[in-house]
Amino acid sequence: MKKLLSYLTITMMAFVIASCSNNDEPLFNAVSETSDFEVITLSDSPATRSTGEYSASQILKFKDQAAFDRTLAKVKEMDDSSKRTFFNEIGFEGAYMLLDKADEELDYAFDLAETVDSIAGIKIIRDCVAKYDGILKFSDTDLYDVTPCLPFKDEKAELLGNNEGKIMIGNQLVAPQAAPGPVYNGGFIKYKAEVKVKNGKYTSYFRLGRIGQNMAFELETYRRIVGIKKSDKKCCYDGDLEISGNGKFEKARIHNGKGAWKLYSLASVYSPRVNMKMTNFSSTRNSNNKVSKTITNILVQ
Repeated sequence: MKKLLSYLTITMMAFVIASCSNNDEPLFNAVSETSDFEVITLSDSPATRSTGEYSASQILKFKDQAAFDRTLAKVKEMDDSSKRTFFNEIGFEGAYMLLDKADEELDYAFDLAETVDSIAGIKIIRDCVAKYDGILKFSDTDLYDVTPCLPFKDEKAELLGNNEGKIMIGNQLVAPQAAPGPVYNGGFIKYKAEVKVKNGKYTSYFRLGRIGQNMAFELETYRRIVGIKKSDKKCCYDGDLEISGNGKFEKARIHNGKGAWKLYSLASVYSPRVNMKMTNFSSTRNSNNKVSKTITNILVQ
């Protein structure tokens, strides 16, 4: 009996020692075995050491492809506030948080610029842009457009990538890929047909026009001060479009749309004039604020 009690005592002491030892480890490591991902630095990864790539930047490492897909689907369903909370809770400052921070700081700079004269206002905004120069991308063609963008176009990397868009799945380092989407020959040519809805300091626009030979439309939201423009790239749009003329017509349902899109109709079938009806145009800045408008005799160019 004494031997049995001694054995039980030793066993329990060993268990207590082991438990204390585990408690000394970081909490994240304790749950990482059952988690789909962990936050590491690239320099900790065998994959980057073997390729000679060294960086101390954070990266999300997923157990496998299924774990990545699950997490991506979950984050996609979150609104902006929930995304911020999620990344703050796991302690990851990647591409999403970088762009979100820059966007917030630029909005604050625009607000400050409204309180001073134009010269001082421009300096406030330009100083904020300079802070992110070389880290984020800004327009190469329009010096008055200070909308911050990530240096890559990949929806998955924009959400879960690090500042360079990199993700680790298993032991494989995955770089951002080119975003799928419509690629058109020629830019958007705007007609004199516009619907707009104002939400706070930003205004959302629907514009009718053409891309190449096809009728098209463009969706955009931005604010402007002292000639400087900042767009809301996250904004999506809803609305019902009808165009008609010369006995021809086309309808298009816009749902969570963004950017510029071709319609099926050739512009030539409506020449020289086209009519347009937009019903319940709204943006995600305030989906309850809807505008309807009919415009007739629009010159087809």
